[in-house]
Amino acid sequence: MDLFDVEPGGRDSHGPDTGGGWSWCGVITVGVFVLLAVLISWVFGLMGRIL
Repeated sequence: MDLFDVEPGGRDSHGPDTGGGWSWCGVITVGVFVLLAVLISWVFGLMGRIL
């Protein structure tokens, strides 16, 4: 079963289409981490200009 698969039942079948795809949960998780990294970089840049 894929950790980021939010479809009911998961991907437990061993058919030819298993793995290799991105679910919406994975895309949103990566997007949140990218936005968090940008926000942290912006805050540290602002603090560097202030101090």
